[in-house]
Amino acid sequence: MSSTMVISTAVAPVHKEATFTSEMITQGLMFESVGILEGQDNWFNIKMEDGYEGWIHHFYLSKNQVNSQNSLTITNRFTPVCTQRGRDGQILTLLSFGTTVPILEKTSGYCRIQLINGEEAFIPAQQEILKQNRSEIIKLAIYLMSVPYLWGGKSSFGYDCSGFVQMVLKAVGISFPRDTGFQIKTDWLKEISITDTQPGDLVFFFVDNQINHVAFTTGEGKIIHCSGEVKLESIIEGEPGFNSKLAKLDHTFTSISKMVNS
Repeated sequence: MSSTMVISTAVAPVHKEATFTSEMITQGLMFESVGILEGQDNWFNIKMEDGYEGWIHHFYLSKNQVNSQNSLTITNRFTPVCTQRGRDGQILTLLSFGTTVPILEKTSGYCRIQLINGEEAFIPAQQEILKQNRSEIIKLAIYLMSVPYLWGGKSSFGYDCSGFVQMVLKAVGISFPRDTGFQIKTDWLKEISITDTQPGDLVFFFVDNQINHVAFTTGEGKIIHCSGEVKLESIIEGEPGFNSKLAKLDHTFTSISKMVNS
């Protein structure tokens, strides 16, 4: 079996096995195209745009393809999709930060989009983001503060640590793997010392030589990461927000300098 379908709900759970009682390992966001590897009853084994594989129920998929020459990535924490411009339109759904939306037309304050069912709708204009920019990475990460932790989460309704990092980088135009084990092996990352870190660089934490956690550095030992919720902490003892648990773990700092302009 080899075909392509599209995620049709704002956020869709992807499971380890073909059952709702199985672990949720990641999520798909609306309009994301997925490759169908095989089917089992009402479930499909899919390959996602980031290469991740898992099982998804047919309820979350559509065969309809949205054809548009232009798209934008949602940079607001949540974005309502409405039947009309302005406040009078019915809200059809609420899109997550990081959703890539096909755009038909940009108008003053709004974008006209085509939904998966072929109908047209409107979303508010998004904040402008400088692509591949360190300060934008930190600004967006801080913007997502207090989003709760969710195992397998990849949306602003809930993140896990690697999903948070992946989606913030996506918003600034940097493609990054889904899981920490693959993230740390990314070719363009370069191992550095803590004194050489710049805002937006990454730090990976280890438990028994296995990668356990990932965070953005903001400078001077401070990190922003998703653990319980997205929050700003420090791994330097005596600093405000000191996280003694993470500070005790082995950790590796990596530079993203090859993928940023400043």
